[in-house]
Amino acid sequence: MSIFYKYLAQWFVLVCITLSFITINAQNSSITLQYCETEAINNYPSIKDKELLHAASVLRVQNINALWLPSLSLNGQATYQSDVIDINLQMPNNQLSIKQSHDQYKATVDANQLIFDGGTTKYLRKMEESFQATNIQQVDVDIYKVREQISNVYFMLLMLQESQRLLSTSLGEVSEREKVAESLVKNGVLITSDWDVLKAEKLKIEQQLIDFKFNKKANVNILSILINKPVSDSLEFELPVVEIKDTATSQRPEYKYFELQAMQIDDNKALTYTMRMPKVYAFAQGGYGRPGLNMLSDKFNPFYIFGATLKWTIWDWKKNSRDRQVFDIQKQMINTRHEGFDRNLNIDLQNKIANIKKLEETIKLDSAIVEIRVRVAQSAASRLEQGVITSTDYLTELNATTLATINAKMHKIQFVQAKVNYMLARGY
Repeated sequence: MSIFYKYLAQWFVLVCITLSFITINAQNSSITLQYCETEAINNYPSIKDKELLHAASVLRVQNINALWLPSLSLNGQATYQSDVIDINLQMPNNQLSIKQSHDQYKATVDANQLIFDGGTTKYLRKMEESFQATNIQQVDVDIYKVREQISNVYFMLLMLQESQRLLSTSLGEVSEREKVAESLVKNGVLITSDWDVLKAEKLKIEQQLIDFKFNKKANVNILSILINKPVSDSLEFELPVVEIKDTATSQRPEYKYFELQAMQIDDNKALTYTMRMPKVYAFAQGGYGRPGLNMLSDKFNPFYIFGATLKWTIWDWKKNSRDRQVFDIQKQMINTRHEGFDRNLNIDLQNKIANIKKLEETIKLDSAIVEIRVRVAQSAASRLEQGVITSTDYLTELNATTLATINAKMHKIQFVQAKVNYMLARGY
């Protein structure tokens, strides 16, 4: 009995696992454009650059802050002089004789402490902040382009998917007519060549399906690379629902990038002003050498000295002024690029709006065209069975119907893609 329960438990677990697997597959039977965009952005290699840029910025800020920390340096010097102090005086009761050695030695430890820098380190930190923000925004600009790649591949897969479906329907229709034609040929209603035309058309459609199959496979592989995840050929690609949000401002990342570039130049310009400001340092020096501070002594002696120093560039031949002029020119260039981008974007948006309106009007006529073509094809099928028309005449009408149906479906997909492209151009 225990063995029975054991096998029953194993069977129950197996069923649960199987049902779980089926449920997962059912949940993952389709894929959306939003999912693909999210995965592509999260798995884009440049996304790691943000962390690296932040880490590099932290190190640079630490170096800037270190400018306020005291600096220590160890110095050594050994020299030989061709001439030295040599004093030999005859006194009434004594003789004074002083002579230095030609070889002299000195070892010192020097310490410097910044007291006032005229705001240099303050603007160095601001410049680093704007520099990091600009670089991170450049990454966002690069990543934004991935959405356009995903959109193009995704809608291509949608078109291939729908084309396969419609051609499969057409293949089924031709296959049915081919079976009917076989019977009609045997009964003498149709000639053999009419049957052969249908068989050839069936093979032609199968060729087209093979072409679509491998084109879809290629685009699925591209999508897998972009989102860095495996994508099955059997997945259903859902047509997104898009509502156009037309606001006065655009959210394109390039606009913020131009703004940050201008801020970076302003910070650089402000930094140049501080270069002309006075700098005050405290210093101390301790050492040991021959001679020490007493130049008349020819013995090794310790010594020290401390004090403050002032550095102030009062004239630089207008170098600082020219540097600021260069920054003004660079800012004008950024403004020019900003205006050029804005102009090109507005032109592109107008073209996209025109394309949306064109497709919207085209779709209104598609239903009537398809409806008429279906009636004509049904009539042609009936006349073919009666032997009134040839297979070639029937296929002409059937292909026209298939083409009208494909065009109607493609127009709907293109209409959605046009709206997606418009929203991408707007920055949403």
